[in-house]
Amino acid sequence: MSPIERKWWFAMPVMFLAMGATLWLLDCAQVPRTFSLAWITIFSLCCVPLQRSLSFLLWILLLWLAPGLAVKKLAQ
Repeated sequence: MSPIERKWWFAMPVMFLAMGATLWLLDCAQVPRTFSLAWITIFSLCCVPLQRSLSFLLWILLLWLAPGLAVKKLAQ
């Protein structure tokens, strides 16, 4: 993980987007929300890769839109 990915203002929106996308995907797949161990396992196995993918994509977007800000945040 890069230092900017550890910042709360970067990690929190990524986490909420990943959780929302995971819930949407599970609803589209018609997986019932039973909140059992099986459901939590499926949710986790879907949410973690989505969070890492979104984090990577937002990091690339930040580098493309504001390279000076990204370099400054990495130096801190």
